Amino acid sequence: MTEQMHQIHQVIEKGIQQHYINGASYSFILPNEIESRYEGVQGGKEDNVCLDPSMIYDVGSMTEVIATTTRIFQLLAIQEIRLKDPIKKYLPGFSNPDVLVLHLLTHTSGIPVEIPGMYRLTGIEFINALYMVDTDFEPGDHVQVSPLNFALLGIIIRTVDGSIDRAVQDKILYPLAMTNSGFNLNRPKMRFVPTRNDPKRGQIQGQVEDQLGLLLNGESGHAGLFSTLNDLTVFTEMMINRGSYQGKEILDPQLFDGIKKVDVDGQSLGWCRFKENRDVFYGSSPTGLIAFNNQNKHGLVLLHDYIEDEKVHVAMRDEILKVVQ
Repeated sequence: MTEQMHQIHQVIEKGIQQHYINGASYSFILPNEIESRYEGVQGGKEDNVCLDPSMIYDVGSMTEVIATTTRIFQLLAIQEIRLKDPIKKYLPGFSNPDVLVLHLLTHTSGIPVEIPGMYRLTGIEFINALYMVDTDFEPGDHVQVSPLNFALLGIIIRTVDGSIDRAVQDKILYPLAMTNSGFNLNRPKMRFVPTRNDPKRGQIQGQVEDQLGLLLNGESGHAGLFSTLNDLTVFTEMMINRGSYQGKEILDPQLFDGIKKVDVDGQSLGWCRFKENRDVFYGSSPTGLIAFNNQNKHGLVLLHDYIEDEKVHVAMRDEILKVVQ
C-alpha cells in the first residue's frame, strides 16, 4: 500500500468506526499505478454484505461534474453552445436574459438554492417555475451553489441532444466502456449500495436519493447518475490525461487550459478547486468524492453511503483531498 493510500485508508477506517459510513469503495491513481480498496459493508444490520467491485452507488451531485459538465465541455468544443450565450438562446421560455451558460457552470447565476414548495410540484410544473424564478443577485456577482444551475444545464443538454441519458451514454459512458454507469440503471437491486434510510421512503436503494432528481424522473443535470468504483476510476484517468483514454479523445485538451483560468472563490467550470492546492479539481456529494490533478497525474475516487452530517462530510473530503496534492 502506498503512503497516499494508507492515509486515505486511515480516514475511511475512522469514518466506519465512528459510524458515519458503513463502508467505502475507493481508488487512488498514480502515473503508473492504480490502487483500489473495498472497506466495510454495503448496508445496515439487515443487509450487512461485504463490498465488492460489482456494487453500484448513487453518486448524487457528482453527476454535475461526471455527466453534465463533461457533456457541456463537448458541446463547447464543437461550438454547439458557447459560454457567453444567454440561457434564453436554448430555453426561450426562461425569463432572465442576463443569465449565461458561464454563470450556470460557475454557480454565479444568482438562481436560488430552491424554489418554495418545489417538491410538491410535478416535473413540468417545476420546470415552468424554474423558468420564471427571480435571481437572488445580479448574475456574475458571486458564487451561490445551487442544484438548480445544473438542473438548467441538464435541460439545455436535453434540448440540444434530445435526451440527457442518451447523450451521456453515447458520448461519455460508451466510449469509456463505463458499462455499469447511467441514469435509472436496470440492475438487480442487490447490486446497489443502499444510500440511506428515509423516514418516508424507507431504505433508498437503486433509486435516486435526491428529491429533485426523483421529481425529474431520475434524469437531471444535477443528480441521478449511478456508477461503480471501476467505472469512475476510468473516468478519472481520462481527466488526468487531459481528456484522453486509451487513444480515444473524449474531451478537447484545450478545455483543461480553460478550467485552469477560471477560479471564482474556488469554483471553476463545473469543478471545484481545492483551497490548499488550486491544481486539484474535485466534485463531491454526501456519497463520495472524485478528484484529479493534471500536474502530478494523481487522481482519486471515493464512494460510500450517505453522510448525514454536512460538517463530517466536508471534513472527510478536505482531509482526503490533501492526499491528491
